[in-house]
Amino acid sequence: MDFLKILKSFEDFVYEALIWLVLLPKTLWRIVLHPRQMVAYVQTEQTREGDDRYGDAISPPLLLILCVLVAHVLDLALRKQADQEMGSLAAALLKSEQNLLMYRTMAFGIWSLAGAVWYMRHSRQPIHRVNLRNPFYEPCYLVAPFALAMSISTSFALSGGVLPAVGVGLAGLALLWFCVAEWQWVRERAGLGAGHAALVAGALVVLGLVANTGLGYLLRHL
Repeated sequence: MDFLKILKSFEDFVYEALIWLVLLPKTLWRIVLHPRQMVAYVQTEQTREGDDRYGDAISPPLLLILCVLVAHVLDLALRKQADQEMGSLAAALLKSEQNLLMYRTMAFGIWSLAGAVWYMRHSRQPIHRVNLRNPFYEPCYLVAPFALAMSISTSFALSGGVLPAVGVGLAGLALLWFCVAEWQWVRERAGLGAGHAALVAGALVVLGLVANTGLGYLLRHL
């Protein structure tokens, strides 16, 4: 009986993994072209129950994880991490691929968390794991393609040939898209004016950049 359960679990895993091959590019394409509609899609899906939730897409946190995984695989194909560039703390924390993937996912997730916490404070709601989930999931959809593009651009920038120039261009486009998408989310979620929303969105983007830059510096020098 246990063996049959293992086979059933493996069957479910194989099916889900293969479905991701279709839903991953589809979900990313929808987010890039229609970020506002996909944020509304998250709001709708979060009210649903059961297996029908996110039936034609990938859930926001899982999408972020998969984007980081895809970028990591590409990074391994383009170059090899230089261990001597990392400090002792970074070497200890990121010595395994699992830890590195977790670190990268949480690093990009800072933008989702910052947006969710800001919204909860703005709307004067208590910060709780239940009511924090929806405002976390929404910007998480926006962070996923941004994470993929920025990770790929970093790999390109650290490679040879013409790839560094391509990486810089990709990073610029990704940052511009993310800023606009974040501005739209802040404006519509909180009902702010265009100028006020731009200030908040800019602050959230900068906060994430500063947090990741500071954390990266500490890991490399401790």
